[in-house]
Amino acid sequence: IGRALLVLGYFAVVGYKLYILQDHTRLPEGLDPADGVAVLATISAVTMAFSTVVGGVLSDRLNRRKLFVALSAALAAAAQMIPVISPTWPGMMVFAAVNGLAFGCFMAVDTALVTMVLAKAEDAARDMGVLNIANAGPQILGPFVASAVVSLGGYTALFVVGAVLSVLGALAVAP
Repeated sequence: IGRALLVLGYFAVVGYKLYILQDHTRLPEGLDPADGVAVLATISAVTMAFSTVVGGVLSDRLNRRKLFVALSAALAAAAQMIPVISPTWPGMMVFAAVNGLAFGCFMAVDTALVTMVLAKAEDAARDMGVLNIANAGPQILGPFVASAVVSLGGYTALFVVGAVLSVLGALAVAP
């Protein structure tokens, strides 16, 4: 549940980056929204790769999976609020970096956590299948959720919904 919620919040927003840059963000003169998406994707990829490695190593060394999962989900929620506060190009670049850090760490450490709490070895394949659904399902639903939220409340509402989903994802890990 925690993974599904965080992934839904992440992909609802990330899948709408082009529209967000076209309609919500004050871009610098001469920056095309499509080029902006490429820059943001690069920033996210670099920070995600970094935090995947660093978060994974630290959670292993400290043996604290739930803490890292919860903190990275909370950081993802905070990242979603950056474009609300600053709907500017620099704000979107900071959002891409912080959200990449949060999502990379969450995915790495949550995967480790899930493998540690599998009920029985003979059910591992089924349980990992459920985990795959928690990854893929929200990626499919993300654009539908985003379009409904944007239609009803605009892009600010989309970021707020993404943040709420991230917080709920963090809370779902507690048990």
